[in-house]
Amino acid sequence: MTASNSVLVSAPGKVILFGEHAVVHQKYAVAASLGLRTHLYIERTQDGICTLELSDVGVSRHWPLSSFPWDAVRDEKEGDHPIKDMDAGLKTRLVELAGDFANDAQEQALMAFFYLVMSLATPLKERTGFKISTRSFLPVGAGLGSSASYSVVLATALLIVFDYIPVDFASSANSASYFETINRYAFKAEQVIHGNPSGVDNAVAAFGGAKTFLKGKGFSTLEGFQSLRLLLTNTKVPRSTNALVAGVARRKEKYPEVIDPILTAIDGVSLRCKNAFLDLQNGTKDATSLITELEELVDINHCLLYALGVSHPSLEKIRSITGDHGLASKLTGAGGGGCAVTVIRDEVDQATIDTVMALLGKEGFDCYQTSVGGPGVRAVNIDANEDLAWMSRVDMETLEQKFL
Repeated sequence: MTASNSVLVSAPGKVILFGEHAVVHQKYAVAASLGLRTHLYIERTQDGICTLELSDVGVSRHWPLSSFPWDAVRDEKEGDHPIKDMDAGLKTRLVELAGDFANDAQEQALMAFFYLVMSLATPLKERTGFKISTRSFLPVGAGLGSSASYSVVLATALLIVFDYIPVDFASSANSASYFETINRYAFKAEQVIHGNPSGVDNAVAAFGGAKTFLKGKGFSTLEGFQSLRLLLTNTKVPRSTNALVAGVARRKEKYPEVIDPILTAIDGVSLRCKNAFLDLQNGTKDATSLITELEELVDINHCLLYALGVSHPSLEKIRSITGDHGLASKLTGAGGGGCAVTVIRDEVDQATIDTVMALLGKEGFDCYQTSVGGPGVRAVNIDANEDLAWMSRVDMETLEQKFL
């Protein structure tokens, strides 16, 4: 760490703009960074103790670094730094170290934490301790990349505290290499959490902006993408992503002549989005016509997803309310509840947005006025603060001010 022993790290969530479900079947998807972010405060100590406060999932623990099962890890030798192999035996020993978990979210957060610490802290650095506290403004389990955002801020913080990257990595001459390192470790943490993630969530959280993604071929930057205003609505309706994906697969198997063209059409929506931003970059399309086209693509994509059977009455209610006020909305993520996104044109006034949010609130939904396409992970030095509880009390605006 440079200049200070206390650092604040911030990384965005993600939202899928186009291509849900089709991406499972080798079609393109478009994902972008979300204005809602996860923040992590880390303070280096010299007592060999790691203290972890994860208020969003109810974790408040501490351990001596010397108690970690260092003999149970082995290097995979990937890139410039070692990546540890998280085998079943290691996981069993870490579960014993962590103690009982109140829920799956606690287990996943702690396993990612242990994995990254043991990947990055060498025996020579065991005397370095640290305190970590997090605060996320991303709803957990809503398909908005909350775990990837957590993995990215955690990987970044530990890379800083163990002196692999500087605090000002984002503006340094080696920034590209540093971002790749962060993303690589965050992806390994996501594998610990999810088993076989696509990698797009952590990439968006690390690099920011917007990405196109094709299963088996990875992601690429969406050229010409500009930040968009967005209304995000969380229905709070629980759903199973695996069940919804399996349902589409069953329909595809039963009605291939019907479902295959739908998936191809969704692929076409994603590619049309990509080309629209290229046209904007090349000067053959202006911002007004771009937003008009995106609104049309939002409607088309949602209707295609409805035909796949992954919408929900709550999502249709959102489309009805926003549509009555001239706004286009679609489900995002797996569907079946979860969240919807609404594109907000520049000329839409705040009074209209407030009216729509009030109507959605009456339905029991949570609304967030935000944006997509902002920066990825960032870190700044801050004054030391011994009270880790401040992270659970402070609001999003106050935290964001630290990065201005």
